[in-house]
Amino acid sequence: MNRPDTDRTHTAPPHHGLAPGRHFLRDGQHGVGPVGVHFVPVSGPDWPWRADSRVFDHAFAQMAALGLDCVRVDVIWSAVEPEPGRYDEAHLEQLDAILDAARRHGLRLHPVLFIGGEVGDAVWDVPWRDGRDPHADAEMRRLQADHAAMLARRWAGDPAVLAWDLTDEPPSWLFKETGDDSARAWTTDIAAAIRGAGATQPITIGTASQEIDHGPFRADVVAEHLDFACVHPYPIYSPELYPDALLAARMTHAGAFETALAAGAGRPVMLHEYGASSTQFAPESIAAYDRLLSWSSFGRGAIGFFPWCWTDAEPAAHDRAPYVRMPHETQFGLTEHDGAPRPRAGVLADLAATLRHLDIDAYAGEGPVASAALLVPHEYVHPYDRRSYGLQASAAGDYVPAERAWTPERDVKPLVRAWLNAFVMAARAGLAAGFPREALTGEWPDVSLLLLPAPLTTTTCSLWHARTSFWQRGAPFFEQGGTLYLSCCADTAIPEMLALAGCRVVDRAPVRPTGLLRFVEQWGPFAPGAELALPGGFSDLTLRSVRLECDDDARVIATGADGEPAIVSARRGTGHVVTSAFPVELLLAGVPDAHGATDGTWGLYAGLADLSGARCAATVDHPDLTAGVLRGARGGTIVLTNHSGATVGTPLRLPPGAHDPAVVSAAGRSPWDGTDVTLEPYGALVLTWDL
Repeated sequence: MNRPDTDRTHTAPPHHGLAPGRHFLRDGQHGVGPVGVHFVPVSGPDWPWRADSRVFDHAFAQMAALGLDCVRVDVIWSAVEPEPGRYDEAHLEQLDAILDAARRHGLRLHPVLFIGGEVGDAVWDVPWRDGRDPHADAEMRRLQADHAAMLARRWAGDPAVLAWDLTDEPPSWLFKETGDDSARAWTTDIAAAIRGAGATQPITIGTASQEIDHGPFRADVVAEHLDFACVHPYPIYSPELYPDALLAARMTHAGAFETALAAGAGRPVMLHEYGASSTQFAPESIAAYDRLLSWSSFGRGAIGFFPWCWTDAEPAAHDRAPYVRMPHETQFGLTEHDGAPRPRAGVLADLAATLRHLDIDAYAGEGPVASAALLVPHEYVHPYDRRSYGLQASAAGDYVPAERAWTPERDVKPLVRAWLNAFVMAARAGLAAGFPREALTGEWPDVSLLLLPAPLTTTTCSLWHARTSFWQRGAPFFEQGGTLYLSCCADTAIPEMLALAGCRVVDRAPVRPTGLLRFVEQWGPFAPGAELALPGGFSDLTLRSVRLECDDDARVIATGADGEPAIVSARRGTGHVVTSAFPVELLLAGVPDAHGATDGTWGLYAGLADLSGARCAATVDHPDLTAGVLRGARGGTIVLTNHSGATVGTPLRLPPGAHDPAVVSAAGRSPWDGTDVTLEPYGALVLTWDL
């Protein structure tokens, strides 16, 4: 572990409360990127009955010595409110003492409300709930609003409170029936209660998997009432999306992916929880994973970091729930239960020190730059939205979509798999993909490269695809030189596809054990005659390829095994449409450890980057290096992460007119006068420039 940052071992109490800025939070006149950790005492998550403020004070001193500036803690609902409307003053005084301890050590406290101790499968419920849903039941919402207002009055305006976290990982594990409407109503009520009580600190919700599971607390539903959104990227818990080893590229991009996806809802995004258990992975691997996940997320605009969690559970706690039922939960710590640091503690210390040396306002304060776009369907944002039916302009009966009855539980995962694998392919090709939401007015996103991998091109499930009228509105996009990419599967259905793309689907392709692309023109790294093998053998329509027939104005870039067109490009306006007969992104989704050293599929997106000119002005050309670019008032920042186990050296291109480049690290800021960058295995590098 790195030595403690000496300018942080004796810090003064916070003088200014944090406030939302243009992108990052602001401490007075300066943008900041908070770096802390979630703290659960070694005795377990039911800490009110096992620990007191002295345990917190001891841990906070260690965190400050490591260079952290904040800490996230659980406010256990049943300990604060043992009976409806009655608050335990003795426990509230313990919480006051915990806040004082944080202030004394120069940390900001990030309290998480309405916690039942969610570790493993543990929930310490309020004993008086009587089966009521806390999100849907009006009386339960009133009680929670009163509870939040009481705490807000107690700590209103205190600069040592970083932000109010309305709760952890809603809708909680007991309330699976919570829907979008009740999630929105609950968030509205609790946020209004905090503001009504005079609290000025930012408000957020620490959500987990809501974006990738289409949960009711996803950012599209609740962000309107928050100052920033949060994600808890835990790819280890989503093997249906990440069938991978810990340091596989898809895993290490998980934080960047969820950050970018949630940010499309209109609020900046913080990483609240991430990590892995040392009962399942080597501590050194977890440290490398943390480094890649956090820095690649920062490059996509993440505004703060709270890994899970500070310490392992003590052996005596292994006999008790939740640990007795969930052994992997015992060892998520940055430290062992006795305080000995694990390697990931050093990674977090480096992250905190480097961000302190980065002038965020000057070089990152305007947020991340997206050079390409992955479309988010309106149906994903607002399911069964009557405004989207197109029936407002004429008299109509009460239209009811039968899809509600056909598929009451629609599976979002095919769409998420496509987004995720396209996001990683784009990153490996030097593209930073954002996630703009489909507009009901029909305008296409204002980008150089628009990516619509299957199932965005399909028809069966409306949750997965663009609205039918979307395909008619592309003329302004093409006139501005935009490039549209489509990947097809046997469920693809695009009206007037020949006019749009210069090719059309004529049938389902034969099912073969493997797929093949044979290039007949130069495309990215593929020379004429080069071949790219793809997974095959699927009868599932979303995974099966199609047969394409081309118009005279289309160029065949690659053919399939039978010589038929497989990658087709057509000029439209001053832009292009590129069509793939294979659902490449969905095919990769089922391949364990895809996007590795032997995978060449990123080259498909490299060809798109060449054709569209969509790469960022600051970039590198190496599939193992991901580049995230942020803009500031004086210049910019590029964040490079090496997602491979080998040292990588490659030229770095900076924007025209860039000058005074400098490397920012935990040691400070130093001039950079080279043309190449070298990153160690699983390493990261932060470089700024002036314009």
